[in-house]
Amino acid sequence: MKKILITGGFGKIATHFIKNFSDQYDITVADLVVNHHTFSDKVQVQKVNLSDASACIGLCNDIDTIIHLAGIANPNATFDEVLNANIVATRNIFETAVQANCKRVIYASSTQTIEGYKEDIQINKNMPLRPKNIYGVSKCFGEALGPYYAYQKNISVICLRIGAYEFPKDFTEMNARDLSAFLHPDDCNQLLTGCIETEGIQYEILNAISNNRYKRLDITESIEKFGYQPKADAFELFKLAKP
Repeated sequence: MKKILITGGFGKIATHFIKNFSDQYDITVADLVVNHHTFSDKVQVQKVNLSDASACIGLCNDIDTIIHLAGIANPNATFDEVLNANIVATRNIFETAVQANCKRVIYASSTQTIEGYKEDIQINKNMPLRPKNIYGVSKCFGEALGPYYAYQKNISVICLRIGAYEFPKDFTEMNARDLSAFLHPDDCNQLLTGCIETEGIQYEILNAISNNRYKRLDITESIEKFGYQPKADAFELFKLAKP
């Protein structure tokens, strides 16, 4: 089985993936706060502060793919809040991955990297970055690290611009923007497995949202290059009337 390291392993994206794919992959999770009772015994758990470069030494040894989900995901976060968690830690993970000869890093970016565009514009990956907040800026930094490490350090990198990840049972109210950027957890799992399994990728930015009637981001490349077949449509799932 492929050996996968998932940072931020006790967050909701990681937890849902691990509970569904721990039989398919040899998974190690790394997080600042851990709970050894969350997963089965087959999942290895490492408590680590990723902003401490010395603490990351050896973390990626014998790992094939890293899914880097760790970080602060708050559009209202300040620069001081994201500096270590989103910027320093991300650099440390890329550097450690190269030193350990990992094959691929899957970096959890965000739709916040392009949130400065008007809501009636559909975004494709070739459009310039336009973050609306400092959190989005921190994710732009990760997207810039991606091609540097891919082409200068020869490691495969995929940046996933993750949308409004939400479990339907937790749905309360979404605005039009959230619905157009909705990402069902099962669709996210499917795309993550595609990113793990698809070969021949040096560097790619992929938009990660579901098959919503109106899509904030263009998912054509996710479908064509990675076999992504999202099932959910937020407008239908949440019983909203058609325009």
